[in-house]
Amino acid sequence: MADLVTRGIFDGLVRRAGGVEVVASVLEARYGTGCKGTISKMCAGHLGVTVDAVVALEDFLGVFPITGRMFERTGREGVRHGSLHELAAQSTIASGQAHAALIRAFSHLSDYPAGLTDRERADVISSMRAARQIITDIIETAEAYK
Repeated sequence: MADLVTRGIFDGLVRRAGGVEVVASVLEARYGTGCKGTISKMCAGHLGVTVDAVVALEDFLGVFPITGRMFERTGREGVRHGSLHELAAQSTIASGQAHAALIRAFSHLSDYPAGLTDRERADVISSMRAARQIITDIIETAEAYK
């Protein structure tokens, strides 16, 4: 993944994890190989960010902003390949998931029911954006409907 947003999120996750040395160690432990230079090049945009690096780093930190962003892409496909009926079904699921993430964050299941933990914040943002995108797709499809 070579886009600027993914690279920026990845760089932020690397910093949050403690730097390229820590992330190289995480990759080494998970996959048997990890190189500080490769991580640095991914952060700088000289190499594309690999899926393996994203998976290992997100699992290590317990937050999933890149995975969430990639999931959001699936909602956009409905406009090209779907119908209003399909989008209606998707919006029901997406809005339910989004509201469930928010309600769960303020419930007794949360480590911090008075606010949002980092993981809850990422889950709420990602799921709400996915729901918003489907709503946008419905609007755009309805506008083009004849």
